Order: sequence, then C-alpha cells, then structure tokens
Amino acid sequence: MTDQLTSYASAYRQSQTDAHRIADGLTDEQFNWKPSPKSWSVGECIVHLNTIAKGYLPAFEDAASREAPRASGPFTYGFVARKFTDAVRPGSRAIPTGGPMKPPATTGTQSAIDKARAMASFDGYTDRLVAVCEAADGLDLAAIKVRSPFLKLMKLPLGAFLDAMGLHAIRHVMQAERVTQEAGFPS
Repeated sequence: MTDQLTSYASAYRQSQTDAHRIADGLTDEQFNWKPSPKSWSVGECIVHLNTIAKGYLPAFEDAASREAPRASGPFTYGFVARKFTDAVRPGSRAIPTGGPMKPPATTGTQSAIDKARAMASFDGYTDRLVAVCEAADGLDLAAIKVRSPFLKLMKLPLGAFLDAMGLHAIRHVMQAERVTQEAGFPS
C-alpha cells in the first residue's frame, strides 16, 4: 500500500484504538452521560461516526472495486477537497452537524446508546474503511470522484474523502475523550 493510503488507514486504526481505550472501561451510564442537553455523550460521538461510515462506505467500496484510472501518486486534491478536509480535521472549528448525520435525539443529560452494539459497529466499519484503503492501492485517488451521501452537491476525489473521514474519526474520538474529562462525569 502507498504511503498516502497507509496514512489514511492509520488514521482509522488510531481512532479505533483510541475509541476502545476510552470506551472499554466505561459503564453504560458513563458511555451515555452528556455534559449538557446540547452536548454529545461518548456513545453519541461513536454513533455519529457509525452513521457517517454507513453512509459513505457503499460509495467508497464501489469506487475502489470498479475499473478505474490507475496512478501511483502521491496525490493532491483541489481547493474544495482541501477545505472540506480542513473543516473536519482535529482542532478545526466546530461546524454544525446536519440532520441525517446527527445521533438520535435525546433530552436531558443521558443518551440511550447500546455500548456493545455501537462499539461492534464501529469496529466493523473501521475494518471496512481500512479494506477500502487497501483495495484502492494503485488507483488514481485524485481522478476517481465520489458523491457525498449527505451533501448531494458535493463530489470529491476518493482519496480526499478517505483522508477527511479518517481525520474526522480522530476528531470525534478526541471529543468523546473530552466528555470523560468534564466536571460531573459519573465515577
């Protein structure tokens, strides 16, 4: 696998390792605790990532499996792709999450996420995202375009999406960790 794809796959694996480091020792109450009604719980951060992966994976898998242009890279992506990646990377300014990408609505400071199920789904989606990185080896990651299932007008290079989604996963796992450091987090 190219260095670029290895980097993308590593971001997914890092988010998985860190998510388990954070979530595995939590009780269901801790996994679902929210600092405020408008904040997300650890569980909601994971469900959000699962929702994103479930939406994007079919398009990624299709793009990586069909007959496509080949190139060796490294690949660069255009202005819009770079701005999108910058917007979802760790440390970037918070942006509103669109309706279909949000975790299920809750009231109060407790969500209702099944921890075992959410983490198992997260692991399955992570494995599939890494498999897409492996399958895309040798493809022209800048030439193959993928349409966002959430933002229908957005069509970006496969490589840009793979990069952005790995960084996005790290971002929300970091958010989940911050939840556990909030004052009032159940002991």
